[in-house]
Amino acid sequence: MVRRWMAVSLLTMALLLPAMAQPPAGRPGGPFGGRFGGPMLMLGLLRNQQVQQELKLTDQQKQQIEQLGEQWREKMRGLRDLTPEERRQKVQGMRAELEKQLSQILNEQQMKRLKQIALQVEGYAALERPEVAERVGLTKEQRQKIRDILRQAAEKRREAFQQGRSDRQAAFQRMREIRQWVDGEIEKLLTPEQKKKWQELIGEPFKFEGGFGGFGGIRQRPQRQRART
Repeated sequence: MVRRWMAVSLLTMALLLPAMAQPPAGRPGGPFGGRFGGPMLMLGLLRNQQVQQELKLTDQQKQQIEQLGEQWREKMRGLRDLTPEERRQKVQGMRAELEKQLSQILNEQQMKRLKQIALQVEGYAALERPEVAERVGLTKEQRQKIRDILRQAAEKRREAFQQGRSDRQAAFQRMREIRQWVDGEIEKLLTPEQKKKWQELIGEPFKFEGGFGGFGGIRQRPQRQRART
């Protein structure tokens, strides 16, 4: 039951992440300054038992990650009273800050794999981030089109949120459809070479047990079971 709850929580995070990353209309920077979902996603993944097994985390590492998570939850609460502009400025370096802290807990291989899994969960919406767009080799025009797609998706999600007040199941299904639409529309913009670079970034597909495998890899690479040694 606990494992299933965690899988559902991660799936929900994957579906909602682009909404957190894309600023609502008229509010630059979004509720947590724009790209706040990425760091919190990585911490959420590290609390998942299957990810912990994939990374071969030690008990000491798990304890350190739990303590780090508490610190970051405090940081989240501290952002609530800030103005949108203050939040935007505050969170600009948060991803780099968290990755630096995690690199002191995880070894190089663990950190690399964690980033790959996080990108799989985010899907093509991650290409909105400058550092990811640069590594894939997106043009200025492609980046603008991706921003437009995410802006449209944000509008669709707002409608789904409203629907969720009366029918949560229908709203959740709508979120899945929007996620698929986002990945499909962004994929159309990519050249074969850019798709190849994306595949190199996300690494070998990671499959969550319980029917939630590959939710971050829609339209990317066929899922397959990995042989474990």
